[in-house]
Amino acid sequence: MQVNKTILSSSTLVTSGIALCIALLATGLPSSSLAACAHYQTQVLKAVQAKDLDRLEALLPTLEAQPDCPSNYLEWLKRSMAQIVARQADNLTPQGGLGEAKALLKRAPTIVWSTQVVRGDIAARQKQWQDASQFYNQALDLIADPQSTPNSPPQAVIQKIYNLASQAQILAGNLDATVSRSGQASGVMRSSVRGFKPRKRLIPVLFGFGRYRLSEKGEYAAQQLAAYIKQHRFRRVTLVGHTDSKGSHRVNNRISKRRANFLRRYLRRAGVKARIYTVGKGKRDPLQLDNPDSYTQTEIDMLNRRVEFVAK
Repeated sequence: MQVNKTILSSSTLVTSGIALCIALLATGLPSSSLAACAHYQTQVLKAVQAKDLDRLEALLPTLEAQPDCPSNYLEWLKRSMAQIVARQADNLTPQGGLGEAKALLKRAPTIVWSTQVVRGDIAARQKQWQDASQFYNQALDLIADPQSTPNSPPQAVIQKIYNLASQAQILAGNLDATVSRSGQASGVMRSSVRGFKPRKRLIPVLFGFGRYRLSEKGEYAAQQLAAYIKQHRFRRVTLVGHTDSKGSHRVNNRISKRRANFLRRYLRRAGVKARIYTVGKGKRDPLQLDNPDSYTQTEIDMLNRRVEFVAK
């Protein structure tokens, strides 16, 4: 399988995004706080710039006890501390210090997008794909909310998190983290995240090796997809079937098309009214994984036996 090895690793790219956000937090002090907590502001700002978590943990209770400290200042401080925690934990994760990283994350006084990405990375390393999907998609939801994330990370970081969330969702085998029972969308199923608009979505509609009928998990995910399409009233949907790398092009082209067609029939029976088109790409378009060493061959095959969903 061809993979793109020129893209920065998840840890490197996300860490750079966290560093940028810490810098923005340090310069983005809420203006309403300038006349409040005046005695502590210099100490706090220096500690944020130095990423001195111990000092900030000592200052936070004192600030919370001050009657003149407005809530938006305290929220800014907690976000700053959480970003610092996330960066430190992110540096531990690639070295195998998962226990240390988990313990460090507990020191975050609030959750921010970067703490959830690191939690997702830890779950992914432990092959806990349902948890990884939950955490990565929470990160996207937090980024999408300007109140939770006043300073959005760069588009490249959002793209990276989107890819990680999509892949974890496939391996989890369901849309539980992103589609409610009524079809409401979150995470990777959002139409956009702070200007980032995905062209296609990976749907965890699972098929067995060499088969075009849905697995039990695949049928559950197809039910969730039907609810999502009906809730959003899409007029046109394209389903693109793919296979893993085993077998001939001729056989895989046929299987991938049949998979897309089978899913189309299922969606029709589930009451989807949109016009549904299908494409079978066989093994010609394997998923481009930034960190293929993070997955077993079985997981890579599962990621490639996917259906992509494009809606208008």
